[in-house]
Amino acid sequence: MHDLVEVADGVHVATSAVYLTTSTVVVAPGGVCLVVDPGVTAHEIDLLSSAIQGRGWRPIAAWSTHGHWDHLLDGGMFTGLPRWSAGWPVDVETLTNERDHDPELARALAAAPGDSPAPVGAAPPVPYPSVVDGQLDWPGPAIHVVAHDAHAPGSTSLVIPSADVLVAGDLLSDVEIPLLDMSSPDPVGTYRAALAQLAGTAHLVVPGHGHVGPLAPRVAADLAYLAGSSTDDPRLHAAWLVAAHESQRSALPA
Repeated sequence: MHDLVEVADGVHVATSAVYLTTSTVVVAPGGVCLVVDPGVTAHEIDLLSSAIQGRGWRPIAAWSTHGHWDHLLDGGMFTGLPRWSAGWPVDVETLTNERDHDPELARALAAAPGDSPAPVGAAPPVPYPSVVDGQLDWPGPAIHVVAHDAHAPGSTSLVIPSADVLVAGDLLSDVEIPLLDMSSPDPVGTYRAALAQLAGTAHLVVPGHGHVGPLAPRVAADLAYLAGSSTDDPRLHAAWLVAAHESQRSALPA
């Protein structure tokens, strides 16, 4: 995992070797912080914990942007920490099985002897404390919670106006195509609706997987993919992404 980098005022991002998964720490002036999607391996969780402790920050909660295994990981200083989200049931056994059979995680662990998967949190996330209009009730900078069902039911993205940053979860990636929830009655329409909610909310986006960058080009790239303009999408670079694209082609315009 790369060390925490401050990408905007009070917003720090570390990036995992697994799927370029991002862990985001939003820090208040007094050092209280919110940790979004900590992960992915046990060693990375320990490194993130050490980095937070070394800076004297005090996590008030961990945030899970959605209910997939790589966004519900635990360990280190996050054990026992409140876990906030839009709320959904958690089947730890199923999620742990998905983690244990994930080929990208297996490849990363094979290249890092002595490392191991971080545990899936045993306690299900709880609905976040909020005030008016989805604003998070916490002692840090204003955070507006955008709830949507793109990628997975019960997903959330976080807008931090003071930093002009959107922490998107698994949307708006520069390295992954939109990964649709194929169980939705309208996977493409649901995804487009989420992009409409998020467009223009900030200048920078922190995707759940990939690199921090300007939001507007990411929205345009995702909309182009959803329109069926995907044959030359540069994000179709890995075998697993090509397979994911093939599995959801039936939902895309011809």
